[in-house]
Amino acid sequence: MTALAAPSFAARLKSDPLVRNSFFLMATTALGAGSGFVFWIVVARLYPPAAVGWASSLLSAVTLLSYFSGLGLSSSLVRYLPTTPSRAAHVSSALTSVAVTGTVLGAGFALVAPFVSPGLSFLSESVPEVVLFALLAMAVAQNLLTDSVFVALRAAKYNMLLNGVLMSAVKIALPVVFAGAGAIGIFLSSTVASAVAAAASILVIRQRLRIPVRPRVHPATLRSTLAYSLGNYASSCLNLLPLLLIPLLVLRSLGPEASAAYFVAFQIANFVNAVPFAVGEALFAEGSHEQEDLRQLAKRSALLILAIVLPAVSVTVALAKPVLALFGASYAADARNCLVVLAVSAFAVAFNTWSGFLLKVTRQLPAMNLSNLVYAGVTVGLAALGAQHDLVWIAAAWGVGNLASGLVAVAALAPRGLSSGGKGGSDEDRAHRQRRLRSRRRGA
Repeated sequence: MTALAAPSFAARLKSDPLVRNSFFLMATTALGAGSGFVFWIVVARLYPPAAVGWASSLLSAVTLLSYFSGLGLSSSLVRYLPTTPSRAAHVSSALTSVAVTGTVLGAGFALVAPFVSPGLSFLSESVPEVVLFALLAMAVAQNLLTDSVFVALRAAKYNMLLNGVLMSAVKIALPVVFAGAGAIGIFLSSTVASAVAAAASILVIRQRLRIPVRPRVHPATLRSTLAYSLGNYASSCLNLLPLLLIPLLVLRSLGPEASAAYFVAFQIANFVNAVPFAVGEALFAEGSHEQEDLRQLAKRSALLILAIVLPAVSVTVALAKPVLALFGASYAADARNCLVVLAVSAFAVAFNTWSGFLLKVTRQLPAMNLSNLVYAGVTVGLAALGAQHDLVWIAAAWGVGNLASGLVAVAALAPRGLSSGGKGGSDEDRAHRQRRLRSRRRGA
């Protein structure tokens, strides 16, 4: 059976862009999760739990800053790059805008964070430290943005090579280099690796994809996708609120050791959660190419997600204790039940992710914002109540919040059905399609 099935999968991998993009994105996730697993094992062995707790909260904040810096432009790139005739203008404008926003937000966080949490006072002890933090936060944002370029143009193999291989290798090597530097050493190990990947990604976009990006903003290009970008930005900000607030709730209510245990459990569970996100990104890209009926695309992507998430959850639950033991005895004791609940919650995360990407493809931005508002409100609200108890309550909040959000999204999709919003697009894209239509008519 295996010998017969392998050629079939190989053929689909070659001919089906949904499967191919999903495969490379999941391979990127697997490599990133594997390297992250090794990274945190090394960190847990070289650094004290308190340093891991502070660093994990700081890295979570930087990740969120990078998403806030994105201005919704990642979604716009995936939505419009497949059909626009002005790829260089779109990519250059997005990279430049995110560079400015990321630097400003990074500097602002470095200046404000010590007042919120005195343990982070090292971020703003001098001007060079503020500048370094701001530039690294900007680099993380740039790396996320370039990922969207590769996804949009069905070139997710570069995500795997640059993030899965290059960034992972750098990230694993650096904790040893910065050993003894405490929380800042852990922070530098992760963010410098992202900066290396961002620089390499821009080089590949220029050399391999032949998009001549420049540090320049094209106002007309930004205006043509502004409504879609801002709608996605509002939705993304709501989606990110739990990721920003819950680690701070854990740190404040349960202490840095519990924060470290929660962070490790969440990172392991994210390996499962990344599967629906990878397939959803591929679904979003394929829906934007407008080459397949969206109902069939939605069905195929749902089956693909279920086929991978079901065994992944089973394995994570079964191996929760021995996997956590690799980080140390305290992690196995404190985080096991939390990890089990987070793993089971992956079904709700998959449901919410899949339905959310369908709202993106069909451009139902008000419904997407409502769905994410429900997600943020339910998840943070339940986590705030659970923070006075233990990590299991906080883990359960993720599952309930995602389930509620997914139900709202499906309710919004049902009356309209899965008619792709692809025939719309920006004014630039509509004009481009009209020119192509006129050209075909003249040719005929």
